[in-house]
Amino acid sequence: MTPSTDELGAIPALASLSAAELDDACQYFEVRSYPKNAIIVAEADEVGYLCFILSGSAQPFWRDEAGCQLKLGVEVAGAHFPDTSLAGQPSAASWAAVSDLRLACIGLADLHLLMQRHPRIATVMLLEVSARLRRLLARTKAMTMDDVYTRVVRLLLAGATETTGELIAGRLTHAEIGERVSATREMVGRVLRELAKGGYVRAEPDRIVILRMPPRRW
Repeated sequence: MTPSTDELGAIPALASLSAAELDDACQYFEVRSYPKNAIIVAEADEVGYLCFILSGSAQPFWRDEAGCQLKLGVEVAGAHFPDTSLAGQPSAASWAAVSDLRLACIGLADLHLLMQRHPRIATVMLLEVSARLRRLLARTKAMTMDDVYTRVVRLLLAGATETTGELIAGRLTHAEIGERVSATREMVGRVLRELAKGGYVRAEPDRIVILRMPPRRW
């Protein structure tokens, strides 16, 4: 199954193509669907294609021999992975579906052909890879230089949205927060309990409400 021209046109790297060019490009892509939590690519896999997210979201992560995971952020519609396949290298991380996922996948030979015909594709993808690297470096800096409290608060604020006058952070389990900030579930629970005790957050069954801005340091 191939994607529609509308689906391809919504991908930033392909947005500069005309309707006729998108129609021609469709033949090179294959749509693949994955359910939530499916592993799409495993670390060190030799992958001869690149995936563009049509809908849903995916997350790269590392897992050690003991089963501990470090999640590296979430990529949404329009993003592509695994970037290392562009250089013929194995995937540098595993990738999992955060939600039901639809991908448009293209073999590297066909992708290189499209890039030669439309250099703007390569330019946009280079900028996207650079932006992802910057986010990864910022995350690495936070993991190595910030304490657990700072990392937990930053995660809550980064994912918070204002709804009916309240600042709402998506509900994550202590284990999920711990995976994202590289901390134990117990440490995360301690931070959230202290924030609740201080009147900064309120935990509800399906969300965390940020009542007032937490201090920069505890």
